[in-house]
Amino acid sequence: MNNFIPNINEDKYLVGIQKRQARKTSVTEGAERALEYFVDEVRKYLTNNYPELFQDTLSNDYAREKIKEKVANYIQTRAIKIEGIEGLDETIQTINLEILDFGVITEYLEDERVEEIRVNSSEDIRIVVKGREYKTNKKFSSMETAINIAKKIVRTVGKTLSPSSPIVDARLKNGQRVACIIKPTALSGINLTIRKQKKEVFTAEKLISFGSATEDMFKFIDILGEAEISMMIIGPTNSGKTATLQTILTRLAQKNLDRRIITMEDTAELNIKGAIAWETRNNITLLDLLIHSLRQSPETMVLGEMRGKEAQTVVAAANTGHQLYNSFHANGPSDAPTRILQMYMMGPTTLTQDMILNMIVNAFPICVFQKKLKDGSRKIMSISEIEEYDGGRLKYREIFKFKPTGIKQVEEVNPLTGDKFYRKSIIGKHIFNRNISDRLYEKLLESGIDIKIADIYHKVKAEN
Repeated sequence: MNNFIPNINEDKYLVGIQKRQARKTSVTEGAERALEYFVDEVRKYLTNNYPELFQDTLSNDYAREKIKEKVANYIQTRAIKIEGIEGLDETIQTINLEILDFGVITEYLEDERVEEIRVNSSEDIRIVVKGREYKTNKKFSSMETAINIAKKIVRTVGKTLSPSSPIVDARLKNGQRVACIIKPTALSGINLTIRKQKKEVFTAEKLISFGSATEDMFKFIDILGEAEISMMIIGPTNSGKTATLQTILTRLAQKNLDRRIITMEDTAELNIKGAIAWETRNNITLLDLLIHSLRQSPETMVLGEMRGKEAQTVVAAANTGHQLYNSFHANGPSDAPTRILQMYMMGPTTLTQDMILNMIVNAFPICVFQKKLKDGSRKIMSISEIEEYDGGRLKYREIFKFKPTGIKQVEEVNPLTGDKFYRKSIIGKHIFNRNISDRLYEKLLESGIDIKIADIYHKVKAEN
Protein backbone atom coordinates (compact mmCIF):
# COMPACT_ATOMS: atom_id res chain seq x y z
CA MET A 1 0.00 0.00 0.00
CA ASN A 2 2.75 2.46 0.85
CA ASN A 3 4.11 2.24 -2.70
CA PHE A 4 1.04 4.21 -3.79
CA ILE A 5 1.22 6.88 -1.08
CA PRO A 6 3.87 9.63 -1.39
CA ASN A 7 6.44 10.19 1.37
CA ILE A 8 5.58 6.97 3.26
CA ASN A 9 8.72 5.17 4.39
CA GLU A 10 8.75 1.90 6.33
CA ASP A 11 12.25 2.52 7.74
CA LYS A 12 11.30 5.92 9.18
CA TYR A 13 8.22 4.35 10.70
CA LEU A 14 10.22 1.60 12.42
CA VAL A 15 12.79 4.09 13.72
CA GLY A 16 9.97 6.16 15.19
CA ILE A 17 8.54 3.12 16.97
CA GLN A 18 11.95 2.22 18.40
CA LYS A 19 12.46 5.75 19.73
CA ARG A 20 9.06 5.85 21.42
CA GLN A 21 9.36 2.38 22.89
CA ALA A 22 12.75 3.34 24.30
CA ARG A 23 11.06 5.90 26.55
CA LYS A 24 9.04 3.16 28.29
CA THR A 25 6.72 5.35 30.33
CA SER A 26 3.07 4.73 31.09
CA VAL A 27 2.08 7.66 28.91
CA THR A 28 4.36 6.83 26.00
CA GLU A 29 2.63 7.95 22.81
CA GLY A 30 4.20 5.17 20.75
CA ALA A 31 3.44 2.29 23.08
CA GLU A 32 1.23 -0.49 21.72
CA ARG A 33 -2.43 0.16 22.28
CA ALA A 34 -5.74 -1.28 21.16
CA LEU A 35 -7.12 -0.53 17.71
CA GLU A 36 -10.07 1.46 19.11
CA TYR A 37 -7.71 3.92 20.82
CA PHE A 38 -5.82 4.79 17.65
CA VAL A 39 -8.94 4.86 15.47
CA ASP A 40 -10.38 7.46 17.81
CA GLU A 41 -7.10 9.42 17.76
CA VAL A 42 -6.88 9.42 13.96
CA ARG A 43 -10.55 10.33 13.58
CA LYS A 44 -10.14 13.34 15.89
CA TYR A 45 -7.08 14.41 13.91
CA LEU A 46 -9.03 14.30 10.64
CA THR A 47 -12.10 16.03 12.09
CA ASN A 48 -10.02 18.85 13.57
CA ASN A 49 -7.65 19.36 10.63
CA TYR A 50 -9.52 18.31 7.49
CA PRO A 51 -13.25 18.54 8.36
CA GLU A 52 -14.55 19.38 4.89
CA LEU A 53 -12.44 16.72 3.18
CA PHE A 54 -13.38 14.15 5.82
CA GLN A 55 -17.10 14.87 5.39
CA ASP A 56 -16.84 14.23 1.65
CA THR A 57 -15.54 10.67 2.07
CA LEU A 58 -19.11 9.33 2.08
CA SER A 59 -19.52 9.96 -1.64
CA ASN A 60 -16.34 11.50 -3.06
CA ASP A 61 -13.64 9.13 -4.33
CA TYR A 62 -11.06 11.92 -4.49
CA ALA A 63 -11.72 12.83 -0.85
CA ARG A 64 -11.39 9.17 0.17
CA GLU A 65 -7.98 8.89 -1.52
CA LYS A 66 -6.73 12.14 0.02
CA ILE A 67 -7.87 11.03 3.49
CA LYS A 68 -6.02 7.74 2.98
CA GLU A 69 -2.87 9.77 2.35
CA LYS A 70 -3.44 11.87 5.46
CA VAL A 71 -3.98 8.74 7.55
CA ALA A 72 -0.83 7.08 6.20
CA ASN A 73 1.30 10.16 6.87
CA TYR A 74 -0.12 10.55 10.37
CA ILE A 75 0.54 6.87 11.23
CA GLN A 76 4.13 7.12 10.03
CA THR A 77 4.82 10.45 11.76
CA ARG A 78 3.26 9.35 15.06
CA ALA A 79 4.79 5.88 14.80
CA ILE A 80 1.48 4.25 15.69
CA LYS A 81 1.74 0.61 16.77
CA ILE A 82 -1.48 -1.36 17.21
CA GLU A 83 -1.66 -4.43 19.38
CA GLY A 84 -1.50 -7.55 17.21
CA ILE A 85 -0.73 -5.64 14.00
CA GLU A 86 2.71 -5.82 12.36
CA GLY A 87 4.15 -3.49 9.75
CA LEU A 88 3.25 -0.11 8.33
CA ASP A 89 1.15 -1.40 5.43
CA GLU A 90 -1.13 -3.51 7.61
CA THR A 91 -1.46 -0.72 10.17
CA ILE A 92 -2.50 1.78 7.49
CA GLN A 93 -4.95 -0.66 5.90
CA THR A 94 -6.49 -1.58 9.26
CA ILE A 95 -7.11 2.02 10.33
CA ASN A 96 -8.35 3.10 6.89
CA LEU A 97 -10.81 0.22 6.94
CA GLU A 98 -12.16 1.47 10.27
CA ILE A 99 -12.15 5.13 9.25
CA LEU A 100 -13.52 4.93 5.69
CA ASP A 101 -15.46 1.69 5.27
CA PHE A 102 -19.19 1.57 6.04
CA GLY A 103 -19.76 -2.16 5.98
CA VAL A 104 -22.63 -3.63 3.96
CA ILE A 105 -24.09 -0.23 3.02
CA THR A 106 -20.85 0.98 1.39
CA GLU A 107 -21.91 -0.19 -2.08
CA TYR A 108 -25.18 1.73 -1.80
CA LEU A 109 -23.36 4.90 -0.75
CA GLU A 110 -21.27 4.58 -3.91
CA ASP A 111 -24.16 3.63 -6.23
CA GLU A 112 -25.43 6.80 -7.95
CA ARG A 113 -28.81 5.16 -8.68
CA VAL A 114 -29.59 4.90 -4.98
CA GLU A 115 -31.47 7.96 -3.69
CA GLU A 116 -31.87 6.89 -0.07
CA ILE A 117 -30.62 4.18 2.30
CA ARG A 118 -32.96 3.07 5.10
CA VAL A 119 -31.71 0.89 7.92
CA ASN A 120 -34.77 -0.28 9.87
CA SER A 121 -32.70 -2.68 12.00
CA SER A 122 -29.39 -4.52 11.73
CA GLU A 123 -31.19 -7.19 9.65
CA ASP A 124 -33.49 -4.94 7.59
CA ILE A 125 -31.74 -2.68 5.07
CA ARG A 126 -33.67 -0.99 2.27
CA ILE A 127 -32.83 1.36 -0.58
CA VAL A 128 -34.85 3.83 -2.65
CA VAL A 129 -34.35 3.92 -6.43
CA LYS A 130 -36.49 6.17 -8.66
CA GLY A 131 -38.73 6.95 -5.72
CA ARG A 132 -39.48 3.28 -4.93
CA GLU A 133 -38.30 1.32 -1.89
CA TYR A 134 -36.62 -2.09 -2.25
CA LYS A 135 -35.65 -4.45 0.57
CA THR A 136 -32.10 -5.74 0.18
CA ASN A 137 -30.72 -9.08 1.32
CA LYS A 138 -27.90 -7.33 3.15
CA LYS A 139 -27.51 -7.60 6.92
CA PHE A 140 -25.04 -6.21 9.42
CA SER A 141 -23.09 -8.89 11.27
CA SER A 142 -24.50 -7.58 14.55
CA MET A 143 -26.42 -4.71 16.11
CA GLU A 144 -23.14 -3.35 17.54
CA THR A 145 -21.63 -3.28 14.03
CA ALA A 146 -24.61 -1.33 12.68
CA ILE A 147 -24.44 1.20 15.51
CA ASN A 148 -20.66 1.59 15.16
CA ILE A 149 -21.04 2.37 11.46
CA ALA A 150 -23.74 4.93 12.25
CA LYS A 151 -21.39 6.48 14.81
CA LYS A 152 -18.64 6.57 12.19
CA ILE A 153 -20.88 8.43 9.74
CA VAL A 154 -22.03 11.10 12.20
CA ARG A 155 -18.49 11.60 13.53
CA THR A 156 -17.51 13.00 10.12
CA VAL A 157 -19.54 16.09 11.08
CA GLY A 158 -18.29 16.15 14.66
CA LYS A 159 -21.42 14.62 16.23
CA THR A 160 -21.76 11.63 18.54
CA LEU A 161 -24.26 8.83 19.14
CA SER A 162 -24.61 7.15 22.51
CA PRO A 163 -27.31 5.68 24.78
CA SER A 164 -27.45 9.03 26.58
CA SER A 165 -27.59 10.96 23.27
CA PRO A 166 -29.37 8.54 20.93
CA ILE A 167 -30.67 10.91 18.24
CA VAL A 168 -28.65 12.68 15.55
CA ASP A 169 -29.98 14.74 12.64
CA ALA A 170 -27.15 16.03 10.48
CA ARG A 171 -26.51 17.42 7.04
CA LEU A 172 -23.17 16.52 5.52
CA LYS A 173 -21.21 18.94 3.40
CA ASN A 174 -21.93 16.95 0.25
CA GLY A 175 -25.64 17.57 0.84
CA GLN A 176 -26.49 14.13 2.19
CA ARG A 177 -28.93 14.15 5.08
CA VAL A 178 -28.36 11.69 7.89
CA ALA A 179 -30.97 10.91 10.53
CA CYS A 180 -30.22 8.26 13.12
CA ILE A 181 -31.77 6.98 16.33
CA ILE A 182 -30.36 4.09 18.38
CA LYS A 183 -31.28 2.03 21.43
CA PRO A 184 -32.69 2.44 24.00
CA THR A 185 -34.98 4.91 22.14
CA ALA A 186 -35.10 2.79 18.95
CA LEU A 187 -36.79 -0.48 19.93
CA SER A 188 -35.27 -2.27 16.92
CA GLY A 189 -31.82 -1.12 18.04
CA ILE A 190 -31.18 1.31 15.21
CA ASN A 191 -33.04 3.34 12.60
CA LEU A 192 -30.70 5.08 10.15
CA THR A 193 -31.69 7.05 7.05
CA ILE A 194 -29.19 8.50 4.59
CA ARG A 195 -30.79 10.69 1.96
CA LYS A 196 -28.34 11.29 -0.86
CA GLN A 197 -28.15 14.47 -2.89
CA LYS A 198 -28.51 13.86 -6.60
CA LYS A 199 -25.49 14.90 -8.65
CA GLU A 200 -27.76 15.40 -11.66
CA VAL A 201 -28.59 19.02 -12.48
CA PHE A 202 -32.27 19.24 -13.32
CA THR A 203 -33.55 21.40 -16.18
CA ALA A 204 -37.06 22.26 -17.27
CA GLU A 205 -36.64 19.86 -20.18
CA LYS A 206 -35.84 16.98 -17.83
CA LEU A 207 -38.69 17.77 -15.44
CA ILE A 208 -41.06 17.96 -18.40
CA SER A 209 -39.81 14.61 -19.71
CA PHE A 210 -40.41 13.11 -16.23
CA GLY A 211 -43.99 14.39 -16.32
CA SER A 212 -43.39 16.74 -13.39
CA ALA A 213 -44.72 19.77 -15.27
CA THR A 214 -45.32 21.17 -18.76
CA GLU A 215 -43.60 23.83 -20.81
CA ASP A 216 -46.73 26.01 -20.53
CA MET A 217 -46.45 25.88 -16.73
CA PHE A 218 -42.81 26.95 -16.80
CA LYS A 219 -43.61 29.76 -19.25
CA PHE A 220 -46.27 31.02 -16.83
CA ILE A 221 -43.77 30.91 -13.95
CA ASP A 222 -41.25 32.74 -16.16
CA ILE A 223 -43.75 35.56 -16.72
CA LEU A 224 -44.42 35.82 -12.98
CA GLY A 225 -40.67 35.98 -12.38
CA GLU A 226 -40.21 38.71 -14.96
CA ALA A 227 -43.04 40.65 -13.29
CA GLU A 228 -41.26 40.25 -9.92
CA ILE A 229 -44.19 38.39 -8.35
CA SER A 230 -43.17 36.56 -5.16
CA MET A 231 -44.01 32.89 -4.80
CA MET A 232 -43.94 29.93 -2.44
CA ILE A 233 -42.56 26.52 -3.49
CA ILE A 234 -44.18 24.02 -1.14
CA GLY A 235 -44.62 20.30 -0.63
CA PRO A 236 -43.91 17.42 1.74
CA THR A 237 -40.42 16.09 2.43
CA ASN A 238 -38.67 14.54 -0.59
CA SER A 239 -41.22 15.91 -3.04
CA GLY A 240 -38.64 17.53 -5.33
CA LYS A 241 -39.03 21.16 -4.20
CA THR A 242 -35.30 21.92 -4.50
CA ALA A 243 -35.06 20.59 -8.07
CA THR A 244 -38.07 22.67 -9.09
CA LEU A 245 -36.76 25.81 -7.36
CA GLN A 246 -33.36 25.30 -9.03
CA THR A 247 -35.05 25.06 -12.44
CA ILE A 248 -37.26 28.12 -11.88
CA LEU A 249 -34.35 30.28 -10.72
CA THR A 250 -32.03 29.12 -13.49
CA ARG A 251 -34.60 30.18 -16.09
CA LEU A 252 -35.15 33.48 -14.27
CA ALA A 253 -31.41 34.25 -14.25
CA GLN A 254 -30.99 33.27 -17.91
CA LYS A 255 -33.88 35.45 -19.06
CA ASN A 256 -32.96 38.42 -16.80
CA LEU A 257 -29.16 38.65 -16.94
CA ASP A 258 -29.03 41.91 -14.98
CA ARG A 259 -31.26 40.62 -12.13
CA ARG A 260 -29.49 40.75 -8.73
CA ILE A 261 -30.38 37.42 -7.09
CA ILE A 262 -29.27 36.38 -3.59
CA THR A 263 -29.83 32.80 -2.40
CA MET A 264 -29.74 31.94 1.32
CA GLU A 265 -29.64 28.34 2.59
CA ASP A 266 -28.68 26.36 5.67
CA THR A 267 -26.63 24.13 3.37
CA ALA A 268 -26.09 25.35 -0.17
CA GLU A 269 -27.88 23.13 -2.70
CA LEU A 270 -28.96 25.70 -5.26
CA ASN A 271 -26.44 26.44 -7.97
CA ILE A 272 -27.64 29.43 -9.97
CA LYS A 273 -25.15 30.89 -12.42
CA GLY A 274 -24.84 34.63 -11.82
CA ALA A 275 -26.55 34.57 -8.40
CA ILE A 276 -24.96 35.52 -5.08
CA ALA A 277 -25.02 32.45 -2.81
CA TRP A 278 -24.90 32.50 1.01
CA GLU A 279 -24.87 29.67 3.52
CA THR A 280 -25.44 29.65 7.29
CA ARG A 281 -22.23 28.89 9.20
CA ASN A 282 -20.57 29.66 12.51
CA ASN A 283 -23.83 30.57 14.28
CA ILE A 284 -24.97 32.80 11.41
CA THR A 285 -28.69 32.13 10.95
CA LEU A 286 -31.03 32.48 7.99
CA LEU A 287 -32.49 35.52 9.72
CA ASP A 288 -29.01 37.10 9.90
CA LEU A 289 -28.50 36.48 6.18
CA LEU A 290 -31.95 37.78 5.31
CA ILE A 291 -31.46 41.02 7.24
CA HIS A 292 -28.04 41.53 5.65
CA SER A 293 -29.40 40.82 2.17
CA LEU A 294 -31.75 43.79 2.50
CA ARG A 295 -28.65 46.02 2.71
CA GLN A 296 -27.21 44.56 -0.50
CA SER A 297 -29.82 45.99 -2.89
CA PRO A 298 -31.33 42.64 -3.92
CA GLU A 299 -33.96 42.41 -6.64
CA THR A 300 -34.76 38.76 -5.95
CA MET A 301 -34.19 36.99 -2.63
CA VAL A 302 -34.38 33.22 -2.22
CA LEU A 303 -34.74 31.25 1.01
CA GLY A 304 -33.82 27.62 0.46
CA GLU A 305 -36.10 26.53 3.28
CA MET A 306 -37.86 28.74 5.81
CA ARG A 307 -38.32 27.20 9.26
CA GLY A 308 -38.76 29.83 11.96
CA LYS A 309 -39.13 33.42 13.02
CA GLU A 310 -37.30 34.68 9.92
CA ALA A 311 -40.85 34.51 8.46
CA GLN A 312 -41.50 37.96 9.96
CA THR A 313 -38.72 39.55 7.93
CA VAL A 314 -39.67 37.53 4.84
CA VAL A 315 -43.29 38.71 4.93
CA ALA A 316 -42.27 42.32 5.61
CA ALA A 317 -39.75 42.30 2.73
CA ALA A 318 -42.23 40.77 0.27
CA ASN A 319 -44.81 43.41 1.26
CA THR A 320 -42.39 46.28 0.62
CA GLY A 321 -41.43 45.68 -2.98
CA HIS A 322 -38.92 42.82 -2.82
CA GLN A 323 -39.40 39.68 -4.86
CA LEU A 324 -39.02 36.53 -2.76
CA TYR A 325 -38.89 32.84 -3.63
CA ASN A 326 -39.53 30.83 -0.53
CA SER A 327 -39.51 27.06 0.00
CA PHE A 328 -40.98 25.19 2.95
CA HIS A 329 -42.98 22.12 3.95
CA ALA A 330 -46.75 22.28 3.47
CA ASN A 331 -49.46 19.95 2.24
CA GLY A 332 -51.14 22.21 -0.30
CA PRO A 333 -51.98 25.82 -1.19
CA SER A 334 -54.73 25.98 1.45
CA ASP A 335 -52.17 24.98 4.09
CA ALA A 336 -49.33 27.28 3.01
CA PRO A 337 -50.38 30.63 4.59
CA THR A 338 -51.11 29.00 7.96
CA ARG A 339 -47.70 27.28 7.87
CA ILE A 340 -46.09 30.70 7.42
CA LEU A 341 -48.31 32.03 10.20
CA GLN A 342 -47.00 29.33 12.56
CA MET A 343 -43.42 30.35 11.77
CA TYR A 344 -44.27 34.05 12.04
CA MET A 345 -45.68 33.50 15.55
CA MET A 346 -42.33 32.07 16.70
CA GLY A 347 -41.12 35.65 16.98
CA PRO A 348 -42.59 38.47 19.09
CA THR A 349 -45.55 40.29 17.57
CA THR A 350 -48.50 42.44 18.61
CA LEU A 351 -50.49 41.73 15.43
CA THR A 352 -53.58 39.54 15.34
CA GLN A 353 -53.54 36.30 13.37
CA ASP A 354 -56.02 37.70 10.84
CA MET A 355 -53.76 40.71 10.23
CA ILE A 356 -50.74 38.46 9.75
CA LEU A 357 -52.60 36.13 7.38
CA ASN A 358 -53.67 39.08 5.23
CA MET A 359 -50.03 40.23 5.09
CA ILE A 360 -48.93 36.72 4.06
CA VAL A 361 -51.51 36.55 1.26
CA ASN A 362 -50.38 39.94 -0.05
CA ALA A 363 -46.73 38.92 0.24
CA PHE A 364 -47.04 35.64 -1.69
CA PRO A 365 -49.72 35.74 -4.41
CA ILE A 366 -48.45 32.51 -6.04
CA CYS A 367 -48.06 29.00 -4.61
CA VAL A 368 -46.35 26.14 -6.47
CA PHE A 369 -47.33 22.84 -4.84
CA GLN A 370 -45.27 19.72 -5.54
CA LYS A 371 -45.86 16.18 -4.33
CA LYS A 372 -44.40 12.69 -4.57
CA LEU A 373 -47.18 10.35 -5.68
CA LYS A 374 -47.71 6.73 -4.60
CA ASP A 375 -46.00 5.42 -7.75
CA GLY A 376 -42.81 7.31 -6.85
CA SER A 377 -43.25 10.08 -9.44
CA ARG A 378 -42.88 13.71 -8.43
CA LYS A 379 -45.27 16.20 -9.93
CA ILE A 380 -46.21 19.84 -9.60
CA MET A 381 -49.80 19.28 -8.46
CA SER A 382 -50.85 22.90 -8.88
CA ILE A 383 -49.79 26.48 -9.49
CA SER A 384 -52.27 28.54 -7.52
CA GLU A 385 -53.08 32.19 -7.06
CA ILE A 386 -53.68 33.04 -3.41
CA GLU A 387 -56.40 35.70 -3.56
CA GLU A 388 -57.49 36.67 -0.09
CA TYR A 389 -58.13 35.62 3.49
CA ASP A 390 -61.61 36.64 4.51
CA GLY A 391 -63.77 35.65 7.46
CA GLY A 392 -61.56 32.77 8.46
CA ARG A 393 -61.48 31.29 4.96
CA LEU A 394 -58.69 31.31 2.41
CA LYS A 395 -59.70 31.98 -1.18
CA TYR A 396 -57.42 30.68 -3.91
CA ARG A 397 -57.65 29.49 -7.50
CA GLU A 398 -55.64 26.70 -9.15
CA ILE A 399 -54.38 28.17 -12.43
CA PHE A 400 -52.66 24.95 -13.47
CA LYS A 401 -53.27 21.56 -11.90
CA PHE A 402 -52.45 17.89 -12.38
CA LYS A 403 -55.59 15.89 -13.15
CA PRO A 404 -55.25 12.11 -12.61
CA THR A 405 -57.15 10.03 -15.16
CA GLY A 406 -56.34 6.46 -14.12
CA ILE A 407 -53.57 3.91 -13.72
CA LYS A 408 -51.58 1.63 -15.99
CA GLN A 409 -49.25 -1.32 -15.53
CA VAL A 410 -45.59 -0.48 -16.17
CA GLU A 411 -42.78 -3.01 -16.48
CA GLU A 412 -39.89 -2.37 -14.10
CA VAL A 413 -36.61 -4.08 -13.24
CA ASN A 414 -35.65 -4.73 -9.62
CA PRO A 415 -32.28 -2.92 -9.23
CA LEU A 416 -31.14 -5.53 -6.69
CA THR A 417 -32.06 -8.76 -8.46
CA GLY A 418 -32.57 -7.76 -12.09
CA ASP A 419 -35.99 -9.45 -12.04
CA LYS A 420 -38.77 -7.87 -14.06
CA PHE A 421 -42.04 -6.98 -12.41
CA TYR A 422 -45.09 -4.83 -13.05
CA ARG A 423 -46.23 -1.89 -10.97
CA LYS A 424 -49.10 0.57 -11.07
CA SER A 425 -48.31 3.97 -12.54
CA ILE A 426 -50.61 6.97 -12.08
CA ILE A 427 -51.52 8.58 -15.38
CA GLY A 428 -53.03 11.98 -15.97
CA LYS A 429 -52.29 15.36 -17.44
CA HIS A 430 -51.54 18.92 -16.43
CA ILE A 431 -54.26 21.32 -17.47
CA PHE A 432 -54.82 25.06 -17.58
CA ASN A 433 -57.56 24.91 -14.99
CA ARG A 434 -58.64 28.48 -14.31
CA ASN A 435 -57.93 32.05 -15.39
CA ILE A 436 -55.94 34.44 -13.22
CA SER A 437 -57.81 37.10 -11.26
CA ASP A 438 -58.32 40.69 -12.40
CA ARG A 439 -55.94 41.73 -9.63
CA LEU A 440 -53.06 39.53 -10.83
CA TYR A 441 -53.78 40.50 -14.44
CA GLU A 442 -53.39 44.17 -13.55
CA LYS A 443 -50.16 43.43 -11.69
CA LEU A 444 -48.72 41.77 -14.80
CA LEU A 445 -49.63 44.75 -16.97
CA GLU A 446 -48.22 47.21 -14.41
CA SER A 447 -44.96 45.22 -14.50
CA GLY A 448 -44.62 45.62 -18.25
CA ILE A 449 -45.85 42.21 -19.37
CA ASP A 450 -47.21 42.32 -22.93
CA ILE A 451 -51.01 42.49 -22.85
CA LYS A 452 -51.29 39.71 -25.44
CA ILE A 453 -49.32 37.40 -23.13
CA ALA A 454 -51.27 38.44 -20.03
CA ASP A 455 -54.52 37.85 -21.91
CA ILE A 456 -53.60 34.20 -22.43
CA TYR A 457 -53.95 33.57 -18.73
CA HIS A 458 -56.80 36.01 -18.09
CA LYS A 459 -59.16 35.55 -21.01
CA VAL A 460 -58.44 32.29 -22.80
CA LYS A 461 -60.90 29.56 -21.87
CA ALA A 462 -59.58 27.13 -19.27
CA GLU A 463 -59.57 23.38 -19.90
CA ASN A 464 -61.66 22.32 -16.91
